Amino acid sequence: MLTLKSLVNGVNLTNVAATYYTVPTSTTTRITKATFCNDHTAVVTVTINLVPSGGSAAYGNRITKTKNLSPGETWSCPDVEGHHLEAGGFISMLASVTEKIGCRISGLESV
Repeated sequence: MLTLKSLVNGVNLTNVAATYYTVPTSTTTRITKATFCNDHTAVVTVTINLVPSGGSAAYGNRITKTKNLSPGETWSCPDVEGHHLEAGGFISMLASVTEKIGCRISGLESV
């Protein structure tokens, strides 16, 4: 069964790598849309990792590294769209400035 879900529902990213979504047990997830908005007066960078179960955010699973978002810019991230995560896998993200990048990611969970 497929369920359309908000995987990350309107959060503000921190400047420390954090897990924002973990795939539930016995489930796979496909990311369908990821949007980021810079609410700061300066450029802020975004880094995204799609991490397999049991792993940690590292260069090998980095999908987007320090993407510059201009002040007021909204960015639909094609880098993660269409990617699959297996059970226990997770989305880890960080911004160069805390609480200035808003994020929403939608996807399909399959049981």
